[in-house]
Amino acid sequence: MKDCKPIYSLLMLLCLAISIPAHAMTTSDKYQCPSQQQFEYQFESGNRWQFCWQWDSRYGVSLHDVSFSTIRGSTNTYIASAIALNQIELVDAQNTSNINQITQLNKTQSTLSGNCSNGTLLSDSDNTPLLCIKPSSEDYAMHNDGDSRRKHSVDVLSLITVDNNQFVSRLRLHDDGSFTPSASLITDSSNNTHYIVNYFWRLDLDIGATATNDHVEEFRTHIRKGRNKREIRTNTVLQPAEFKKQYDRKKMKSWRIYDGQITNEYDMPSSYHIFPLGHAAIERDVQRPWTESDVYFTNYHPCEHKALNNNEADCAENVVQMVDQETITDVVAWVKLTAHHTPPYTSSNNLALVWQEFTVYPRDVYSRNPNYPEPEIPIPLD
Repeated sequence: MKDCKPIYSLLMLLCLAISIPAHAMTTSDKYQCPSQQQFEYQFESGNRWQFCWQWDSRYGVSLHDVSFSTIRGSTNTYIASAIALNQIELVDAQNTSNINQITQLNKTQSTLSGNCSNGTLLSDSDNTPLLCIKPSSEDYAMHNDGDSRRKHSVDVLSLITVDNNQFVSRLRLHDDGSFTPSASLITDSSNNTHYIVNYFWRLDLDIGATATNDHVEEFRTHIRKGRNKREIRTNTVLQPAEFKKQYDRKKMKSWRIYDGQITNEYDMPSSYHIFPLGHAAIERDVQRPWTESDVYFTNYHPCEHKALNNNEADCAENVVQMVDQETITDVVAWVKLTAHHTPPYTSSNNLALVWQEFTVYPRDVYSRNPNYPEPEIPIPLD
């Protein structure tokens, strides 16, 4: 019977592949992403990511109409209308009045030609290569009765260059439907300045493609120690109005955006859950109020493009002013990550990039992990 297992697995995979309908890409009219810049990446498992991408002089490179499809259950989940590293704040730690709030306005300084080894370069309509798509493998995703599955991902990389400062934006898309936004400073070996860097990510999450029926829920977890046992209790709080919060490792705060209509087979609302657990530093400066909080949840407005210096007529100037207690019907999440870059780091070309990241996981989107091994079903003997 062992000899039959590979044949059976192959037959099951072929049957599943045949049964999956071809999903037309769902598009939003919010950002008018060019249809010719749609992209699809499929893993060996058959699961695949789809997105559209574009360059915009207001905020550089961004991804739109992001969705994930699974071979198991033939699910096709629309996740976000837009995901982008929205803005970067570079502060001289020795002179905090020396601040550079960076928005990529020059497309030629984001060119990736020759900088995408073992990957695929994507160019826009002007034939400017702006994205590098590069597959990667990570640690094992699961172990089950001696069977294991390695976690596979694909990186979507872009470059931000302003003056002598260069940054790389990386959106890592995993084969289980989760994704990890991250960023790093690419330093100049001749620069010995101690920098504080704040990265602002903007996530316009529209679970299920309907933009106006998503809700935000905050999770707070408490660990209580007793004489004989420890208790872990998680409380959830619905947040109907715009709000801002600080990270709290002690309470392990996290936030999920759930759809008001779509549910899984157990009638549980489908959602994507933000876990800001990968940050290495926190900065607070009363002179810069946008550093006082780490996550912001606002209601979508077309004029709210940038976290800082949002120079739009009759619109909030920064992400702090955007939080004005308006009822949330169309969720936009702004996530701030902070890094400290010290001279010993910047003086060496041999050190790896220092990534600041957070991960967004699917919650109750699937009844089971889409990569969980199929049960072995014996083939009847003739």
